[in-house]
Amino acid sequence: MSLLNKPNLLSGIILGAVVLIAGGYGLVTYTQAPDMEHYRVDPGYEFSFNFDRPTVTKLPKELVEISGLTPWIKEGELLSVQDEDGKLFIVSAKTGKITNDFKFGKDRDYEGITRKGNSIFVLERDGDIHHVEYQEGVKEFDAKKLETAFSYRNDTEGICYDSETGNLLIVPKEQELNPAEAEPSRHGVYSYNLESGSMIPQPSYFIDEFAVGEVVYGKHKPFHLKPSGIAVDPITKDIYVIASVGNILVVINRESEIKQIELLKEKTFKQPEGICFDTQGNLYISSEGRGGKAVIASFTRKNGGATKNRTDE
Repeated sequence: MSLLNKPNLLSGIILGAVVLIAGGYGLVTYTQAPDMEHYRVDPGYEFSFNFDRPTVTKLPKELVEISGLTPWIKEGELLSVQDEDGKLFIVSAKTGKITNDFKFGKDRDYEGITRKGNSIFVLERDGDIHHVEYQEGVKEFDAKKLETAFSYRNDTEGICYDSETGNLLIVPKEQELNPAEAEPSRHGVYSYNLESGSMIPQPSYFIDEFAVGEVVYGKHKPFHLKPSGIAVDPITKDIYVIASVGNILVVINRESEIKQIELLKEKTFKQPEGICFDTQGNLYISSEGRGGKAVIASFTRKNGGATKNRTDE
């Protein structure tokens, strides 16, 4: 008798095949998945944070799409931007509550934020930087637009002030600034010179997907990632880059050598996009809500200690 005349049996065979295929795929995925979350690349390097024990603070609905983070003037507060409104939010790092907000521009796709003293720099997806000179008590500012060599094809998401060089560091999520000259596996970190108002066309630093893959997979295989945030450790001067695609944090030194890799837990970091340090060297990472509440995860520095260079306050 044909299987077509036995629908229950046919359904059972089809269901069994689906389960078998899914199980096989799951096994392949499992066997290819990294077996660790923390990778200290340099045996002599002491990573300053315990990523197993973050303090996680939930944020209000106004920041469900938080896209950038930087320390604020007042200790214990952070300045944030979300990727739809031309508005900046001052947030308590401890409670997550918004303590103040102010307008700086039209509603656009803003992806990153950093600060040097009273100078605030907001990064748009197309590479434009919106510069605000903050004055206490003012609720609406006219930002000055600083144009860069980036465009929408680059999808710039990460920006930070680098007190070591006095430049802004920018990392694109997608295409490199000069893709024809770039290594396909490398993600460049570019410098914007504040004094000259110009971009340095070649990357100052880079992260190589094959170098990351060598560490995570233990073989010559690329670990695919797309950078979404960048920060400079005010104590070690190392560069921290997070990626929402790949859910990873990569720490490099000034020679672009990988020092530490942390795979970010998706339960906490649904879409990590903002990263910064306070003047004490404590670390903060923000993540969009993606159907839930956005959060800021705080990591207290193991050895503590204030920084000697506080010019970025």
